[in-house]
Amino acid sequence: MKTSKDYEEEFLSSVKEKTGNDLNGWMKILKSADLKKMKEIIAWLKKEKGINHMQATFIAGIFLNDGKPVYADSGNLLDALFVKKESMKPLYDELEKKMKSEFKDLQIVPTKTYISFRAGREFAVAAIKAKEIRVGMDLPDGEFDDYTVKAVTLGAMPRISHMVVINDKKEISDKLTKKLKEAHKRIKK
Repeated sequence: MKTSKDYEEEFLSSVKEKTGNDLNGWMKILKSADLKKMKEIIAWLKKEKGINHMQATFIAGIFLNDGKPVYADSGNLLDALFVKKESMKPLYDELEKKMKSEFKDLQIVPTKTYISFRAGREFAVAAIKAKEIRVGMDLPDGEFDDYTVKAVTLGAMPRISHMVVINDKKEISDKLTKKLKEAHKRIKK
């Protein structure tokens, strides 16, 4: 099964052939376009440059990662999220294990500020804090309760609206899994 890194490497090996520009050319184009957000960059590339969604996503991701491939150095990005928060790594490992067992189409993408859980599109994130992990999810607006609260300081896209705070392995429960499945189902519609 191909990984996100494999797909990115394939894209990079044929970027000029597939898009008409090499990677440096795209970086210059985007810099002059003065776009700052992933969604707006992707939309602009598709509309103004006529490239497909996957190509636009790779180019935008690389641009926002200071011109460097996103998945090639994802290990470094992941490690950086745990600097001075090493005690949270075993808890995150349990969360990741659970996510992999529940979602067969899962892509795990570390970013500079959080870990993105995607299945074509982001449906959940994990923001690593010193004493907790904030698991953010894309759930229906306004449906907060005593378990899921309004997402704060996740660093993710605004559609990640809800979160559950965990700080113990037992909190990676059926209740959390149910909410994650709701978020996953929303992006598959």
